[in-house]
Amino acid sequence: MMTCSYPFIHRRTMSRVTVRVPNQMKDEMEEEDINWSEHIRKSIRERLGGSPSRKIQKLVGDYQTDLDRLWILHMFSYGMSKQYVYETAEEIFGEDKDDVVDEVEADLEERGIEKMHDEVEDGHKAGDTIQNTIASYGSSKIKEHVKTSIKDSPREVKDGIYILTLYGRDRLDRESTPINPEGVERTWEIYTGSEVDIDDIVSTGLIYKNHYSSNAYNHWYYKIPDYGLELIEEIIEDSSGFGIYHSEPKKSTIRDVVNHEQSQEFLRWMNGSSKYIGTYNEEEDTKDELEDEDIDLTFDEFTEVREDLIQDKVLFIDYSPHRSSTGNRSSRPTRWEYRLTQPALDKIPHILLENGIQ
Repeated sequence: MMTCSYPFIHRRTMSRVTVRVPNQMKDEMEEEDINWSEHIRKSIRERLGGSPSRKIQKLVGDYQTDLDRLWILHMFSYGMSKQYVYETAEEIFGEDKDDVVDEVEADLEERGIEKMHDEVEDGHKAGDTIQNTIASYGSSKIKEHVKTSIKDSPREVKDGIYILTLYGRDRLDRESTPINPEGVERTWEIYTGSEVDIDDIVSTGLIYKNHYSSNAYNHWYYKIPDYGLELIEEIIEDSSGFGIYHSEPKKSTIRDVVNHEQSQEFLRWMNGSSKYIGTYNEEEDTKDELEDEDIDLTFDEFTEVREDLIQDKVLFIDYSPHRSSTGNRSSRPTRWEYRLTQPALDKIPHILLENGIQ
């Protein structure tokens, strides 16, 4: 019989527990490439902590009176890399929260909850369970903080938040949704006529900052979390409650767009509710398409109409990131996607029918 001594280390304290095992078992253990200290620690945690869902419930309960930790736990639940949890937390709280981020990560590790996509019980993933538990016990505090932050934001940030609602309208039934910031920033910049930074929206807490990397993709991948989609739905229903005084485009505005000759030409170029154009040679490609498709617009007229349509809340621009060749999928360059807004899509068919266009 041999004695194995394993240190059980926490960030604040350290103790040592001795485990006796047969000689043959010790020899077999040494043949395996396993961190036996961590393996034993994990088994003890599981035994002492109960089921994963109960551990999560207790952790959320412990954090209920600590908004910083509760919110950072919510960020981790989406599988965000620690670097972007650091950055998002600093944007939201206006100061470095690295120590708190480290402590929340340690609390998760101590409970054996490290990979948010791992199933914990009944097919539910750890991240989903954390989000659902926070929604039941603590998201109202987060939402109230975000709502206050939006109200206190400068006008140009409120404009950006309104623009952001255009991207989330068809995704309100989801638990969360990704956002490519390049499209939001471009639409927002055209709308306001000034330089903008989507991290100013991150600072309100409405969205999280993140980056996605795989064999095929490598791009910014911001996230509208569950409570963010709920707030966006509230903004759509009554933006004045957030200090945002934007109205949906009126039917008369859409009618003017549809009846304006240059706008008609622009819509003819789109040939539907959306249109892709490459980002690298956008101007030249657009000029070629206008000529090839016999669209009666110069490029300068095209850009003027685009600006008018965005400012009238009829058009927004999304972004499709570069895809590298992998497996059976070919590569694809980055593209802008011109899209009609949902309010415009709701009204245009009625106006066309009124005009007698079937």
